[in-house]
Amino acid sequence: MAGEMKPDGSYQRGHLERALTYVRDFSLAIDGGAHVGTWTKPMCAVFARVLAVEPSADTFEALTANVLVFGGANVTLHHAALGDTVGWVSMAPLDPRAAALHNTGARFVRPGGTIPLLRIDDWQLPSCGFIKLDIEGSEPLALEGARETLRRCQPIVLFENKGFWRHRYHQLIDAPQRVLASVGYRELDIVGKDVIWGPR
Repeated sequence: MAGEMKPDGSYQRGHLERALTYVRDFSLAIDGGAHVGTWTKPMCAVFARVLAVEPSADTFEALTANVLVFGGANVTLHHAALGDTVGWVSMAPLDPRAAALHNTGARFVRPGGTIPLLRIDDWQLPSCGFIKLDIEGSEPLALEGARETLRRCQPIVLFENKGFWRHRYHQLIDAPQRVLASVGYRELDIVGKDVIWGPR
């Protein structure tokens, strides 16, 4: 990650800043696929609360340490994965190309294991203004598990659109967009591989 970060420690800061121009509720944000906290840090500076979710054990350890360093007292950490059901998962090994790049963020979840699989809806959040999902193909599943939250709280959603859900989870290529459109959302913006959606 160090090689991808800017001197101030930020990563894809412009993507977050673009999404924040659409946010109206700064009470709570969800950082799905928080990795080592590169998005969590700026998010906790503008939202009253941040729920940072990261399934990889070693990455979660780094996230926990980093949150302590940057003083994220308003961050709640979840060593878990997000999906459309409750259960248990494990991390798939890195493919050779990602391993050669030491890209630990490229790991994705598979059924069975010791890592909790959670649904956003089960948190029954009273409010939520922003959901960021960079979860290596689980984006449509996490959105399925957040339908009621999307309808009730109408958060702005940013998700990474690399289409990994198609070959990793046998989802349609436009699966995230279909979920969001079905709850009354529309595409607002695109920044690189990140797509921003919000209520119509």
